Amino acid sequence: MDTDKRFGRRQLLALSAAALLSPALRLYPSASAALAGRGAWLSALCCLPPLLLYLLFFCRFTARRREGEGLAELIARSLGGKTGRAVLGLLALWLLLYTGFVLRASAERFVVTLFPRSGPGFFVLSLGFSALLASLCPPRTLVRTARMLLPGLLSVLLLLLLAALRSAELENLLPLTADDALPVLLGALPVADVLLFGVCVPAFLLGSAEKRPDDFRALALWLLGMILLLTALCAAVLGCFGAALTQRLSLPFFTLVRNLIFFRSLERMEALVVALWLFPDFLLSTLALQAAQRCLRPALALAAERRWPVWAGGAAAIAAGLLLAPGGEQLALWSERVIPAVNLFVCLALLPIIYIVGRKRL
Repeated sequence: MDTDKRFGRRQLLALSAAALLSPALRLYPSASAALAGRGAWLSALCCLPPLLLYLLFFCRFTARRREGEGLAELIARSLGGKTGRAVLGLLALWLLLYTGFVLRASAERFVVTLFPRSGPGFFVLSLGFSALLASLCPPRTLVRTARMLLPGLLSVLLLLLLAALRSAELENLLPLTADDALPVLLGALPVADVLLFGVCVPAFLLGSAEKRPDDFRALALWLLGMILLLTALCAAVLGCFGAALTQRLSLPFFTLVRNLIFFRSLERMEALVVALWLFPDFLLSTLALQAAQRCLRPALALAAERRWPVWAGGAAAIAAGLLLAPGGEQLALWSERVIPAVNLFVCLALLPIIYIVGRKRL
C-alpha cells in the first residue's frame, strides 16, 4: 500500500474520540442514571480497570495482523473459509444496521430539539447521503477530518461542562453509601458499550494505518481521557437535574444546554450546539459504513476496487434509518436495549471467541 495514503494511530484515536461524542451524549447520562441513581457519575471510573484488561486482549489480537490487514482480514484468517466469510457477513449487517440507527437517532435529535413539527425522513436522507459519499473516500480523509474537528468539538463541550458545573448542586451527587456500590457498577454498562465500540470498530481501518509497537499505551491514554470526559459530563448533568429527572430526559445534555444561564442572553444558542453535534454523527455513521464495507468485501470475495458494496451498503443503511423505530418509544428501546446488547455481545463475546478459535492459525 502507498505510504502516502496511510495515517497514524493518533489520527485513528482522534476519529474514535470525535465519533463517540455522538452515542456518549445520547446514551450515557440518562442510561447510567436509571441504573445507578446519584452515583452514576462514578460509573465511568469503574470501567477503567476491566477495560484496560480488555485492551490487553485486543492489542494482543490485533498485533497478529499482517501488513495491510485490518480487523476484517484478521477475522477471516482466524476462522478461515466459509466460517470466516459468514461471520464477516453478519458483522457487515450489524454495522449497516448500526449506521441506520445512528442516522435515525441523529434525525430524532433535530426533530425533538429544533423542528418538532417535521419528520425524521429529510434528516436521515441528508446525513445518510453525506456519509455514503464520505465512505467512498480513502480512510485517511475521514481520520484527518476527525483530527481537524476534534479540538473544536472538545473545546465547546468543555466550555459547556464548566458552565454547567458552576450551577450543579452537590446534594444531587452526594452522599453515597455502600448500598450504592452495585448500582454504580451496573451503571458502567452503558459506558462500556460506548467505549468498546470506539476501540473495536476503528480497528477495521487498521489496514490503512501505520503499525506501531505502542498500541496499548496509546489506547490506554485515550481510554483514560474519554473516561474523565464522560465522568465530567455525567457529573454536570446529574448535578443540575438530579438522577430522577436525568433518567426521564431523552436528550439530557441538550436540555442542559438550553437551560444554562451562560446562554440566556443569546437567543436560540442551543440550536448552534445541536447543529454542531451533526459532525460526530457524520463521523460515526461514515466510520460504521467504512467498517461495514471492509467486512462485506472479503465476505463476498470481492476485490478492493469494487465500489458497488459501498453504494449498496449506504442504501441499506439509509433504508434502515427510514424504517427503524418510527416512534419515540421504539427508538428508546433500540437505543437503550437492542443496540447496546448487540455491541457488547460482539465486543465481549464474539471477538474473544474468534481469537481463541483462530489462535493456532495466526
